[in-house]
Amino acid sequence: MSRRSSRLESTGYYDSEGEPSISYRETLYRIFRTRRTHPRSGRGETTRNKNRNRNKNSNRNKNSTTNDNRNDNRNDNRNDNRNDCDSNRKRNSRGPSMSSLKIFGFLFFILPLCFGFAYLSLTLSSNFLDSGSPESPVSSIIATMDLNAGFTDMVKHHREQQDELLRLKKMTNYLLPAADTLPNFALESLGASVLFQLSSKTYTTQEAGLTFFGIRIWRPPVTPRIVIQGHSPLVPGCCWAFAGGRGHLVIALSYPVTISHVTLGHISKNLSPTGSISSAPKEFSVYGMETLNDEGSHLGTFLYDQDGDSVQTFKLPDHKKGVFNYVKLQVESNWGHPDYSCLYSFRVHGKLAD
Repeated sequence: MSRRSSRLESTGYYDSEGEPSISYRETLYRIFRTRRTHPRSGRGETTRNKNRNRNKNSNRNKNSTTNDNRNDNRNDNRNDNRNDCDSNRKRNSRGPSMSSLKIFGFLFFILPLCFGFAYLSLTLSSNFLDSGSPESPVSSIIATMDLNAGFTDMVKHHREQQDELLRLKKMTNYLLPAADTLPNFALESLGASVLFQLSSKTYTTQEAGLTFFGIRIWRPPVTPRIVIQGHSPLVPGCCWAFAGGRGHLVIALSYPVTISHVTLGHISKNLSPTGSISSAPKEFSVYGMETLNDEGSHLGTFLYDQDGDSVQTFKLPDHKKGVFNYVKLQVESNWGHPDYSCLYSFRVHGKLAD
């Protein structure tokens, strides 16, 4: 009895006697044409041929049945082998997939736990170092040292800023004196003028002239207008000179003003050819007048420093208030020149009257 397949048996391939109900037989196709019998041949040959064909067909049928049985057995074996291979493949495929899922699940559970533990440990350590527990003297010492270092750096930075501000202030004062930051109401270009008839006479000498082929050429004297023309910088010789160490100059201001500051200018010793400015005013007074017939209000007496800046500004006392149209500059003495005194520049600062 041939081997039967359980799968084919379950599908109803075999009958009740165990024989296959479906047979697979080969279909014969003739490739070569059959030899035609000669019409002249007799009946004996035809009968022989018929018997031969019958025998051949019977043999073929027997062979086909045996071949069918063999083919069935082979198909059953192949199907059984395929089923076994499929089952083995399924088992083998299930094994690695299940193991990989287990490994992935284990890692999915372990890795977040490790990261959480590491983050918790770092947080606790940082909080401990920042807070400095009372049982840890090392952390308190470190914190104190950090505070001291930070305070020292802050003080140092503050001092550096103060030094820088002081340097900038000095540079600003050097480049832009206080007189240049205030309005000048004794400036000729703004409408101020010098009252010649009320001022001292101009000092003149014969040595001031020049000669050309033995003929003396006189240089015209410098008028008091140069004092209020606002020349900058001051040039040696461009000044108004009056005789002696005492003289005065009356100026009509451009507007009625409440005077707050006055400025007196002279060349410095560095610019003087002789290295001395003995003709510069030393002590001077300022008077404010509302009218020309007014005797004038004394606004203050000041001292010009020959060793100081070339342009020096003086603040009037706060109680010396009033609105004035004229200002009188009275030079009381100079720095030692016996013949004359020189005035280079004079300015009046304040606010316009309401």
